[in-house]
Amino acid sequence: MSEDKTTERNAGKQQPARKGKQTYTKRNEDFMFRLTKELNEDDKLADDKKEEALKETKARLLEGQLKGETAKQIYGTPTDRVKEIVEGPRKAPVETKYWMKALDNGMVFFMIFALMFGIMMIFQPKSITSEPGPAGITAMLAISIIGGACAPFLTDRLQPTSSKKERQSIWKTIGMATGMILVWMVAYMAFSSLPQSLNPVLPFEAYLAIAAIMFGVRMWFKRRYHVTGGFM
Repeated sequence: MSEDKTTERNAGKQQPARKGKQTYTKRNEDFMFRLTKELNEDDKLADDKKEEALKETKARLLEGQLKGETAKQIYGTPTDRVKEIVEGPRKAPVETKYWMKALDNGMVFFMIFALMFGIMMIFQPKSITSEPGPAGITAMLAISIIGGACAPFLTDRLQPTSSKKERQSIWKTIGMATGMILVWMVAYMAFSSLPQSLNPVLPFEAYLAIAAIMFGVRMWFKRRYHVTGGFM
């Protein structure tokens, strides 16, 4: 008899959870009260959308309670939830791939070189036209491409990380930086020594135009592909 009574008592305790007869905790009840108030004050959504969002939030909170989750853990503050309802769920960050970083850095180098040599040609035209060197369009383009291709390897290693496994050795980073600078310097000298027939110098107007165009194209590129990092 005692075992039967114990079984009946245990069954009685578990029965409400099976039936889904569930009420809010005090914190979740307060969350829903403030959410409803803030949502009703917002005039960006239609009433039916608000009702649908409230029902969805209520169901998610009740489901979370069974797992011990609070409203703050699920949605943050009521204001955060209102923002999510109005603007939609946050999009996952887009991974910036290597070719994106290389192209972005290459455009930065090309833009800086074009602007620098364009200004120099205004004030000291003879120093550039007599010996084009790195001011030649071929050298400028090649050096920018090589610099852009090398830069992501270094900038990725310099990114802060909380994981000890992902942290890079300072000596390896210094070695990589030194090696890339040497590669870039060799390329700089090699392409700067090209004859003027293969490495022509453009008018200063062309260089300034290139700098302006690169700035605009890069801004569009970063917005289009959500490129993060880089030198600028």
